[in-house]
Amino acid sequence: MYNSMTNSDADILGFEKVGATPQSTQTKKSESPEQKVTRTAVEVALLYKGKEIYLRNLTLNNDGLLVGKVSGFSNICAREFEGIKLGQTLSFRYQHIQHSTGHNA
Repeated sequence: MYNSMTNSDADILGFEKVGATPQSTQTKKSESPEQKVTRTAVEVALLYKGKEIYLRNLTLNNDGLLVGKVSGFSNICAREFEGIKLGQTLSFRYQHIQHSTGHNA
């Protein structure tokens, strides 16, 4: 099982959390919400200091944390927001996801 005590980058930076981790769906037996996100989502949005931070290229690391590359910011035409840069890799938890977009095959 994954180490739930490991802090993600989003935990350390103070990204907002939505709530508790939902139970796994029956889409694939024993598939975690994190695994489902990496399989189906093209992009996720995390909330940081009132702005959505978009991440793509989603994977799971060895600690069971989601990992993605920053692909953009809501309502900002900039390469950086509050020290977070485009292309930067961030780890985060399922609870940090505000919403996801797109569907991978």
